[in-house]
Amino acid sequence: MEEIFDVYDINGNHVGTKPKSFCHSENPGVYHKAVWIWIKRGGQILVQKRAMTKKNSPGKWDMPSAGHVDAGETLLQACVRETFEELGIKARQKDFVFLKEWLNQKGWEFAEIYLLKSNKDISEMKLQKEEVECVKWLDYDEFVKLLYSPDFCNHAKEYKDWVVQILKD
Repeated sequence: MEEIFDVYDINGNHVGTKPKSFCHSENPGVYHKAVWIWIKRGGQILVQKRAMTKKNSPGKWDMPSAGHVDAGETLLQACVRETFEELGIKARQKDFVFLKEWLNQKGWEFAEIYLLKSNKDISEMKLQKEEVECVKWLDYDEFVKLLYSPDFCNHAKEYKDWVVQILKD
C-alpha cells in the first residue's frame, strides 16, 4: 500500500492528501512534510550511510534519520517512528528539540529539522537494512570534513553551512 501524505501550499496551508508517488513526481505543485533528525552524543554527531538500494543518493553519507510525515501524523510522531524504524532507537516525543523548518524546493518538501541527544552505542542500534547500510559517530571536525565532501548527500550549501553552526555547540 502506497504511503499517503498531507500536502500544503507554499504558505504552509493544508490543502489535502496525496500519494507518495504524486508528491515525488517532477512538478507536483504542492509540498509535503518530512522530518530530518540530527543525533548528538556529547561532542559527537551520528551519520548514516544510505543503503545502496535507495533511489536517491545510494551509498552516500547523510543525517542519521529522516523520513516523510504520514497523513494525519504529527511531526513528533514521525520523529519517534523514523528513529525507531531506521536505527532502533526508542525515543520519546519530548526528547526531540525542534531546530528549524527548511524549504527543500527541489523536493517539494517542508523539512522539519530536529535534534535528538542519545548515548546509544552503535552495537545497540538495529539498522533498517532497506534504508541504512551503516552508521558511525564522528567528532565535530571529522563530521564537517565529511559533510562538505562528495561522499555526503548533495544538500544545499546554505543548509550545510547552517548545520555546521547549529551542531557546533
